[in-house]
Amino acid sequence: MVKFGEYISLLSLEHWIYITSLVVLALLLFTNKEWIKTHRDKGTIVILIVSIAQQILLYGSYFVLYDFSLAESLPLHISRINSILGIIFLVSKNPKIYNVLCYFGIFAWLSFLVPSRVYGITHPLGISFFVNHVITLLVPYYGMIVYDMEIKTKDRNLVYFWFLVYLVAVMIINPLVDGNYFYLKHKPIFAKAPHGLYLIGLIIFTYFLFTIAEYLYLKVQVKIKGEPSLEVLLDE
Repeated sequence: MVKFGEYISLLSLEHWIYITSLVVLALLLFTNKEWIKTHRDKGTIVILIVSIAQQILLYGSYFVLYDFSLAESLPLHISRINSILGIIFLVSKNPKIYNVLCYFGIFAWLSFLVPSRVYGITHPLGISFFVNHVITLLVPYYGMIVYDMEIKTKDRNLVYFWFLVYLVAVMIINPLVDGNYFYLKHKPIFAKAPHGLYLIGLIIFTYFLFTIAEYLYLKVQVKIKGEPSLEVLLDE
């Protein structure tokens, strides 16, 4: 186990704890769809309570351990935005919020595959990371199962616009607070790439990522809802 306050490394014990726990919870979700749908009101309340507790843990930790530095503590990492979107969606059941959550949440998969500046499970921020990302990754499927939410072809385009707005915002705010929001300062990959080239690659990669995510969401949606075929959805 890493020491308290240290970052985990790729495929370390803590990394496998995070991955294994996510897989187990995902299996529980997909193998108990009918039971979860029957008890959706209680399930949603539990998720909301856990989400709010995670927010308190996250910002409380920054206040106690790190003096709430603006460089790290603002709700501007995309995972933190996802947490807030998840809470709003579970309260409002708004399909537009749901769409943004689905596509923005794809970045959480990258955090699980390549953890960057992530603390171990014994650290409050490590626990916050795990809870945040598990909820972010599974709530899109929870929404499909219990609230009949849908992703439609080309939904990615509007969400991609909001991603560009977000990217411009953090590009402006990062230099003002010496921040690392969206990991633009401490890059998880291609750390030595010129900043301008890195941003161009990031913009292109994100659209590609959203395209793949949309395809996969539609495919899973077919299995969950038992709709006729994926081709029908893609031709709409």
